[in-house]
Amino acid sequence: MREGISAMLEHIRISFQSIFSHKLRSILTMLGVIIGIAAIIAIVSMLKGQSEQLKQSMIGMGNNAINVVYQPSGGEEEGGPQVSYTSAPPVAEETVKAIKSDPMVKGLSLYYLSEGASVFHLTNVSYPQVYGVDGDYFDMFPIRITEGRKLTENDLNSTRQVVMINEAARDELFPDGDALHKNIEMNGVPFKVAGVFKEKNQQESMFEGDYANPVLYVPKKVWPLIEGFDAPTQIAVQADSSEHIQEAGVMAADLLNQGLSEAELEKAEYSVMDLQEIAQEVESFNQSFALLLGGIASISLLVGGIGVMNIMLVSVTERTREIGIKKALGAKRRVILFQFLTEAVVLTSIGGILGVLAGFGIAKLLTVVFPMPFIVSVPAVVGALIFSMAVGIIFGLLPSIKASKLQPVDALRYE
Repeated sequence: MREGISAMLEHIRISFQSIFSHKLRSILTMLGVIIGIAAIIAIVSMLKGQSEQLKQSMIGMGNNAINVVYQPSGGEEEGGPQVSYTSAPPVAEETVKAIKSDPMVKGLSLYYLSEGASVFHLTNVSYPQVYGVDGDYFDMFPIRITEGRKLTENDLNSTRQVVMINEAARDELFPDGDALHKNIEMNGVPFKVAGVFKEKNQQESMFEGDYANPVLYVPKKVWPLIEGFDAPTQIAVQADSSEHIQEAGVMAADLLNQGLSEAELEKAEYSVMDLQEIAQEVESFNQSFALLLGGIASISLLVGGIGVMNIMLVSVTERTREIGIKKALGAKRRVILFQFLTEAVVLTSIGGILGVLAGFGIAKLLTVVFPMPFIVSVPAVVGALIFSMAVGIIFGLLPSIKASKLQPVDALRYE
């Protein structure tokens, strides 16, 4: 056992000696392996970060929140509730207090949402998403003001006809960029622009362009002027953690449904989407995408393996006399075979380690350019290192066998 370990350590020592004696050649040989491993690690890390961000944005609305939607009964069977513009019955204050008192609930907002409003400024027109909100909404979904000011508590608790618009709405209604304190008309009702904000989504990602739709915020109490009714179309529940999002949403829906009469329940009810199903779909998509891109990146490893085989064949030719001397001194075939095979494995293993480090660097850089979580995939790292060693074994086997089969007399006579 000790002799076997000693022999292996000796093979590794000789391998490093050979690699460092031809530094440039060794680096060029490892380059294919480094590129292949780096590409795989970067792809997996990026996809995991993207998957986590999609889950946060899609499943928790970016803030561990979920919409409790009032919609016709049975709507969930047609794909699940996502958003509704149906006017719901007034929610009793007792129900609101019961939901907020649950330890899983961090926040609750009853707000309005409409996509049917026409907004004008002079001859410019926009068809934005219009939100009727109060302070609870901004506690759950913070925004970033870029111009002017945010709606104040006095604004939100009164019928002041003031509005905040996002940058996309500003660009449509005010092409010259000067929107502050200007008047716009929404469904025939005048509003004064108090401020301009960045997209309401907290997650600023590589998909930020998908959210660049015109959005307006008005005080909740002026909603009857716009739509003619005064009952919330949307209820958002914020959970204390991502693990409780679904449970908190179902609990809130049950309490809200308890406040409905039998006649109302026959027509519509409160429900929430199945987040677990969405999470599984996101994960399945990313796994398929990772396999596809990983397969493409693996081509670099194949090219790198061919390079390793080529250099090892050259090394066997260069060291023919050395092999002849070792065999003349009694070295067996397996000793020669394992010596060259160990060299090939060490070569690709070093390339694998450098590739992992390079992959982390690329992934980290990309997460800075496209803000998203940086996630290290331990299985991907272990798999990449094992795969790089396998490349060394597979593509180093032929040169090693060739070296072990050399006859001492022929090897010693080789010039």
